[in-house]
Amino acid sequence: MKLNLRIKELVIFILVTGLLMLFSCKKKVINEVKVNDFTALSSQFSDPPKEYTTAPFFVWNGDITADEIDKDLVSFKNAGSSQVFVHPRPGLITEYLSENWFKLYQHTVEKGKELGMNIWIYDENSYPSGFGGGHVPDEMPESYNKGQGLNMTRVDVLPDTCDKYYLCLKEVDGIYKDITTSLSNEKGKKGNYFLFSKTYNEKSDWYGGFSYVDLLYPGVTQKFIEVTMKGYEKYLGSEFGKTVPGTFTDEPQIESPGGIRWTPDLFDVFMKQWHYDLKSQLPSLY
Repeated sequence: MKLNLRIKELVIFILVTGLLMLFSCKKKVINEVKVNDFTALSSQFSDPPKEYTTAPFFVWNGDITADEIDKDLVSFKNAGSSQVFVHPRPGLITEYLSENWFKLYQHTVEKGKELGMNIWIYDENSYPSGFGGGHVPDEMPESYNKGQGLNMTRVDVLPDTCDKYYLCLKEVDGIYKDITTSLSNEKGKKGNYFLFSKTYNEKSDWYGGFSYVDLLYPGVTQKFIEVTMKGYEKYLGSEFGKTVPGTFTDEPQIESPGGIRWTPDLFDVFMKQWHYDLKSQLPSLY
């Protein structure tokens, strides 16, 4: 009898706790569509609210015109898609992030509003997000030209070109010592040396003739937001949270173009977090 009572008390406690968590954690959603029962839900399957229709990519990959935008949006709407992501893709002729670009986007939002559609922002010129169609590395060279990786070479005699390496270690009795600033004392000697050179993301037409950026470098994300979002805010800001519900960010990457991943403040951050020098342990990562 006491056991059954305790089980009932436990069940009631769990239910009450769950309900309190449900209602205390729920946040208000702008323009939220509420469906209170299954009958109401099932009746909307044939003609769902725009928030629940498919949201395909509306690909812009040529010389974009207002007439083309109107025609395509009507086509999407007639096919049952009441929301789209405007997606720049290779082949684009209209200049990305130009005044004309934003005016065409503004026209898209106005037409979408007229048709009762949501127009989502795709935040990059293709992908991965972060380089702003080449604008970020163009305006911020340090976003890509500091290096993104460290490649290790092991030698028993230092080469004449050892000065070109970013970091040089020497192993003595299992201990790795940083000799980068004292190479002249080691040249010509035999030993167990580990030489580290920087590696860089490759330049590509995909990135506007630059390379992809280092998302770990301080200020790169802020520059990306500044480059891409200020224009949308200027031309579409009044429709944020309305016809424009939000943005799509596509596969930001932390790449390593050879060797291990590296970024300029790696060793300082590691020291602050773990209280020892990562440089002296690098060979163990290979």
